[in-house]
Amino acid sequence: MAFNLQNPFSNLIVVCSISSLLASHFELFVNGDGFSPALGTWYGNPKGAGSGGACGWANDVQSPPLSSMIAAGNSRIFLNGKGCGNCYQIKCSRTPYCSGNPITVTISDQCPGKCNDVPFHFDLSGTAFGALANPGQADNLRKLGQVDIQYQRVACNYGGTKIAFKIAKGTNPNWFATAIEFLNGDGGLGSVEIAPSGSQGFVPMKNIWGAVWQADINPSFHGPFSFKLTSPTNKVVIAQNAVPAGFAAGQTYFSNVNF
Repeated sequence: MAFNLQNPFSNLIVVCSISSLLASHFELFVNGDGFSPALGTWYGNPKGAGSGGACGWANDVQSPPLSSMIAAGNSRIFLNGKGCGNCYQIKCSRTPYCSGNPITVTISDQCPGKCNDVPFHFDLSGTAFGALANPGQADNLRKLGQVDIQYQRVACNYGGTKIAFKIAKGTNPNWFATAIEFLNGDGGLGSVEIAPSGSQGFVPMKNIWGAVWQADINPSFHGPFSFKLTSPTNKVVIAQNAVPAGFAAGQTYFSNVNF
């Protein structure tokens, strides 16, 4: 959960209509309507990575391919976790601080409370906020605490990085959960299914929070696990044997596929 160091926020979470918000944001992404206004702030250390906490990614955000270029979104961006993994171009034009050149960030966290006082609010990592600046102006830009920005939804592009599965620490022989990371294209998932070793009988998983998906299993349902992943635009990939039989809770395993 993200908080801006310059402007501490309360913990009140505003609940929005997820279906209508998903529709409006997805339409923006598909139709390419260009940049729209929003408010930008930053949190954490001035040159820090931010957090993947509300999406289940923990400190993975500081390493490639995210490389600290992340943002926490208010309710219309975070979408009760459905916004996890969505990618946005962001830019600012305030002189002499901002370069006007767009950067790309991934939604990995939630900004609650007063972040919802405006329609769209991006609370960036210190690193990402500084990347909006002209050369030599990053510290001065961060001292402002907030700045008007422009944003647009874009496809995610993590290059050769494959889809990853971060195993939840509470996973056990009767319950399996994983946070799914690094999805090219749409950024998020419409559905996830899991199959045990040697089977193509995929079982639906449930999105329980952020980018975390779970399934009730039993000891006979064992790894290696394969996954059928469907994007919001109905692209389907099979991550065969992505999580090994001897997997460890808390570890991240990379598949051999991506969208």
